[in-house]
Amino acid sequence: MKKLAVLIFVFAMSVTTTFANNEDDKRKEERALRTQIVQLLGNYESKETVQAEVKFMINRKGEIIVLSVESENKNVDAYIKSALNYKTVSKKVAKRMRMYIVPLKIVKA
Repeated sequence: MKKLAVLIFVFAMSVTTTFANNEDDKRKEERALRTQIVQLLGNYESKETVQAEVKFMINRKGEIIVLSVESENKNVDAYIKSALNYKTVSKKVAKRMRMYIVPLKIVKA
C-alpha cells in the first residue's frame, strides 16, 4: 500500500511540473510577438510620453487585425492602426484566431 501511495505522489508531482512549464512557453510566445510588434511600429516621434493598449487578433493568414487601440492621443491611435493592420507575423510566434492585448509605451523623443 505504501508503494501505491508513493507512486501516486510521484505521478501527481510529475503532472504538476509538466503543466507549470507550459506558462514559460506562453510567456516566450508573447515576448516574441511583442518584439515583432515593436519592430513593425518602428520609431514614432512623440512630443510626450504616451501609453496605449492594443487589442488585436492574428487571422489564418498570419496577419495582425487591430481590434482597438486605447490611448488618449488620437494620432497615436491612427499610427498604430496603420502600422500594424494586415501586417504579417511569424507563424511560430502566435496562435491564430486568439485575441491578444499588448500594452505599449511610446517614450518622448
